[in-house]
Amino acid sequence: MSLFRGASGALVFALFLIASSNSSKALDLDWHGQFRAEDNTLFGYTHNVAYPSGQTNPNNGYTVPYNGDSPATFQNLFLRLDPRVLVNDNISIHSDIWLGTPDKGAFGNDASSGKNAYSFSSTSTGNASITANSLYSEVATDFGTFRVGRMPLNWGLGLVWKADNKGFDRLPSSGDGISLVTKFGAFKFMPAIIKYQNFNQYNAATYSSNGGAPEGNAGASDYVGALMYTNDDEQVDLGVQFMRRVAGINSNVLNPFSVGVTGAENQTSGSYAYNIWDFYVKKKLGAFKFEAEVPLANGLVAGHTYSTVAGAIKVEAQANEHWKYKANIGTASGQGSMAASNVPTANLSAFAFNPDYRPGFLMFNYNYRNIADQTGSPYDNPVTDARFLALQAEYDTGKWSHGFEWLYAIADTAADGVAGNVYFNTYDKQYQTENAGVAAQSKNLGWEVNYAIGYDWDESIHFGAQTGLYFPGGFYDFNNSATPNSHKTVFGTNVNMMVRF
Repeated sequence: MSLFRGASGALVFALFLIASSNSSKALDLDWHGQFRAEDNTLFGYTHNVAYPSGQTNPNNGYTVPYNGDSPATFQNLFLRLDPRVLVNDNISIHSDIWLGTPDKGAFGNDASSGKNAYSFSSTSTGNASITANSLYSEVATDFGTFRVGRMPLNWGLGLVWKADNKGFDRLPSSGDGISLVTKFGAFKFMPAIIKYQNFNQYNAATYSSNGGAPEGNAGASDYVGALMYTNDDEQVDLGVQFMRRVAGINSNVLNPFSVGVTGAENQTSGSYAYNIWDFYVKKKLGAFKFEAEVPLANGLVAGHTYSTVAGAIKVEAQANEHWKYKANIGTASGQGSMAASNVPTANLSAFAFNPDYRPGFLMFNYNYRNIADQTGSPYDNPVTDARFLALQAEYDTGKWSHGFEWLYAIADTAADGVAGNVYFNTYDKQYQTENAGVAAQSKNLGWEVNYAIGYDWDESIHFGAQTGLYFPGGFYDFNNSATPNSHKTVFGTNVNMMVRF
């Protein structure tokens, strides 16, 4: 149960107004924040065969429903306010107040408002509310710094937890709980207990429907211990974070699986309890910077053994005052095909990066099925069942910046084309039965090229634009029928403005 689930946005905002009033002169209020506005346009984002009306995807597979293909265009308005109340030398209260959402709300559109709620001559926020993505106190003691409340979660490159709030983050990590940061010379020790929103569950876990023993509790929780070594002289950081992740049977938070087979068990996620050992290293050597993160997970998900590995490496080289070159390599395990009879006892291995870890502009950023179905976030397309290589070159003059990128990716697993076997569909996050007469699926996810330009008006105002071409690979031919999907090259643009204060 969230610590602040019952607090309304209006109450949170009122508390900060009180803290900044004349009657609270003993308190200092420090404001920071970010305003963002952007426009996204995507051409050719569906690569499917034409299905009869009302039957967009009869055979499952990797079809994006045809729903007004070109173009998809949507905008976003978002304001983040980060006030900090300085109570005294040892105590401060932090917040990350959202007006709008960073991954939805559009110009001229408010999903929370009913149709024809206002006249044609005005646009209103309707039923939209002010929310607090983070709201926590920070207390400095002789033992270290305690945090209590809803806090941002960040570790390493951001494969598991990512919340740096520096750019156009969409789905930053946060959770309710308590943490401690304490230092011993060059070492920093960080234990924490984090609990995630899981609707209104108070009961204990029950047995999962496939006969597996209960794991965890009713909600979704992380029990964390992290150790970081920092040597500024050698310019090296070394860290490891251990996380025990548990949840009850009805929780689908933090869980990438629906372990049943479509048309057979049709089973939901079930309870889970597994460990993540997350290793991180950063090293600077002259003009070069090297970063790597490798999470290893093992345990149980819905009674199934869960064991997986993922990793990413970033290398940067500052060639001169203006040019910088980057390479980004990563892998996230998938879930292989198998006989349907093996599903009840099969080991699970799929891993999904945090959605805000985006190595590309079009391939691992936009969720084309969510755009077509108009459900879910249009940016929720994490790296999963994939291996990728991204090469970048950046030219920066101080005011102007230019970025060039090439990205190529292949799948870790694919459907084997054996009728009656099952494959794991990463779109639907569940097994699906392979039909007769279907060829084996290619592992080629495709490639893309991108160009980005940015202009800093001053230290606060940034204007940017990005455009790219994505050439989907044979992996997306697969729709579990004898007639494969037809490919379309995806062309996309993003124009944005950001004000930091």
